[in-house]
Amino acid sequence: MTWEDLVKPRGIDFFVYNVSEIVRSVDFYENTLGLTLKSWEGPGWAEFAVGDTQTVLALRFDSDDVGTDVPFRSGAIAIAVDDVEEAVEELRQQGVEVVLEPGEQVSCYAAGVSDPDGNLILLHSRKDGTVG
Repeated sequence: MTWEDLVKPRGIDFFVYNVSEIVRSVDFYENTLGLTLKSWEGPGWAEFAVGDTQTVLALRFDSDDVGTDVPFRSGAIAIAVDDVEEAVEELRQQGVEVVLEPGEQVSCYAAGVSDPDGNLILLHSRKDGTVG
């Protein structure tokens, strides 16, 4: 059985970079690289449009002020799926570690699993139904 059979990926919704100074990083991506700032959710999360797609580059600042249950290490990838809970259960049956149980977020429904090196893979479904 392949990954496609298990989680039925529809596309890549976003990539995440951890940053040391969110204000400086937002300024760089917006004013130096020319990406369009889509949202800035508090002190710890900003999203940029990447070209003419729905794919987003997200910047995450980790400090004691920013609480999250998502175990980001160096970054993450969000794979769009039709049914987050179904994808999680299929992967759980294959012995994949679930590090974030399915739940509702601000703009999506998501869960997290870990790859063999501990990297975070989010299984993701946007509330507006868009992909990539």
